[in-house]
Amino acid sequence: MHPKLAAAFTAVATISLTALAVTPAQALSIRGCSTTGAAGNVAIYNWTDPGAKVDLEFSLSDLSPDGHHVRIRLISEQSDGTRKNWPWRQNLDGNGSTKEWTSTAYDDRGLFEIGVQVARFEGDTLLNSCTDW
Repeated sequence: MHPKLAAAFTAVATISLTALAVTPAQALSIRGCSTTGAAGNVAIYNWTDPGAKVDLEFSLSDLSPDGHHVRIRLISEQSDGTRKNWPWRQNLDGNGSTKEWTSTAYDDRGLFEIGVQVARFEGDTLLNSCTDW
């Protein structure tokens, strides 16, 4: 077999095998954003349909030496379009720190959209935030 033809065949075979290896149950979506002093994201695994139980990996960074803490939360949309705000997770470790968490989410009213909200707080007062759907 000609070397260029063999290399092309190998590349196509590799792409085909890779495509077969990624099943819908392994589907990955990432939502993330940054706002003044904070950046975060959530990786969403197994989001195959609105009734799925999804696996989540959060990452949240404090980017400013301002004395404020940062938070992140999952947000979702239910079957009737209602937005659900999930509990906040917070990073109290200060400027330059990053915290990570794993979790799961399921809603008997469905996970039709999934997003993330990242914010900077003073106590329980939200100072600024961003959202990514």
